[in-house]
Amino acid sequence: MQRFTDKKADQVTVRRLNMAAILKLLRERGTLARADLAKELGMTRNTASNIVTDLLTAGLVVETEFRRVGAGRPGLLLELAHNGGFAIGAEIDISRIIVVAVDFKGKTLWRESAQINPKQAQTEIIATAEKLVRDALDWGNGENLKPLGIGVGLAGLVDAEGGTLVYAPTLGWKNLPLKQMWEKQFSVPVYLSNEANTAALGYYNYADRSKAQNLAYLSIGVGMAAGLMLEGHLFGGTGGFAGQAGHMKIRPDGEPCSCGDHGCWITEVGLTALSRKTGGQPVKPDETAQALRDGDAQLTAVVAEMAEMLGIGIVNFINLFNFDTVILGGAMRPILPFMLEKARSVVDQRALKHPRANVRIKVSGRDDDSVFGAACLVLDSIMNDPIPLVRSMI
Repeated sequence: MQRFTDKKADQVTVRRLNMAAILKLLRERGTLARADLAKELGMTRNTASNIVTDLLTAGLVVETEFRRVGAGRPGLLLELAHNGGFAIGAEIDISRIIVVAVDFKGKTLWRESAQINPKQAQTEIIATAEKLVRDALDWGNGENLKPLGIGVGLAGLVDAEGGTLVYAPTLGWKNLPLKQMWEKQFSVPVYLSNEANTAALGYYNYADRSKAQNLAYLSIGVGMAAGLMLEGHLFGGTGGFAGQAGHMKIRPDGEPCSCGDHGCWITEVGLTALSRKTGGQPVKPDETAQALRDGDAQLTAVVAEMAEMLGIGIVNFINLFNFDTVILGGAMRPILPFMLEKARSVVDQRALKHPRANVRIKVSGRDDDSVFGAACLVLDSIMNDPIPLVRSMI
């Protein structure tokens, strides 16, 4: 346990926690009066007012319309500033790169994308991503907005603390120090995470109005990974590599996997498995979904079998973590609605009664959860420790 023996250091820590709590509450609620902030967070009005003054001076919070509080005079409401800077989110997948700019409140301000081919050289794909990031920075400069940082979602094993893409099997990349590269090039903080983690963050912050406390986001495509939200916080495990769901063992004597083992979940569920089961041609998710709508009997049977294996894997997740929400997304998203009913049925039949009670299993309604979650890496970093940014802007 960390101990603060220096009184000044302890005061700085308390102030950081209080400032972070105010920003997070404003992000959750939208608008609040100073008195409401103090009451809900258990602060004195004087403490809350002093912190709010610094946030107003830094431009991270603004005052909005008056509201009468009790019998006293009307008070000003507070909200996060839409012009308090912008965060960049980037997603590098096997077929596309998306880059967005969002304001401090999370609203989309700018967006661009580019198609890529996984057979392209690493340098070529990274150069494409860098051009989009530079375009976002140039846009922000033209709007006189301060860049707060860049968050990146990557398909593969990511050392988030070290800022390195350790291994991306679908792209064939190893040991890419992207954080160091981009911080040197763009002169802003850079944060990396696995794309399933950023998808979980994106869904939690942008799409989940119920704010599920325990959520699994299964990103299914050529590979498979899970972003795990436990008690409202992203779970990364000891080294930050948690969530490699595709290599959970489903059939010990099953198909060989690229990891060197047999019977991994990804050998039974996903685009590679679907390709193998339907003749070996690359699967185009939109075209496959249309064929299912048109009633292709052979394809429907294969997808039904795959849905059962999807459900079995979800059973393991629910029994182990007692999730209240499981979200299905990723490149396979157009096909997933045709698997949902069967997967839910397997969960109802095979998951333990109490862990499965009230669990929601659904397909994400959008295909860009990950890129917005990448932007959340930046915003969450500021929300957790806003003092450095506040000091730089006062």
